[in-house]
Parts: sequence; structure tokens; C-alpha cells
Amino acid sequence: MITILGIKVSYEALAFFALFIGSEIIGASKLRENSIVQVLLRGIEAIKPHRTEDDKIQSIKDTLK
Repeated sequence: MITILGIKVSYEALAFFALFIGSEIIGASKLRENSIVQVLLRGIEAIKPHRTEDDKIQSIKDTLK
């Protein structure tokens, strides 16, 4: 339990409100036509060029052939 301004709030309720506010922000912004999954996939695609594990695995597969 967290006490905010004398009001006790559980972690679950706080997480629910945070997710609710996040969904409202996404709904009001230009991301409205995208689902949350699409937003997450775009984030993963942005991080993907920094990953090198796939290149290493592919080079090992090529040497084994």
C-alpha cells in the first residue's frame, strides 16, 4: 500500500490507473489508429538494428554449411 495525500492506494490500483491514463493518451494522440501491439512492435523494430545476435547466429550457420 502507498499513502498519497493521506489516501491509501494499493499497487494494483495504481498500476490500473497508470495503464488507463496511458491508453487514454494513446487514444487521444495520432497513435489512435494503432493498437498497443503495433506500438510495441515499432519500438522493437527501432531497437533491432542494435542487436547483433542474429548476425552472429547466421555467420555460425554459414560456417557449418
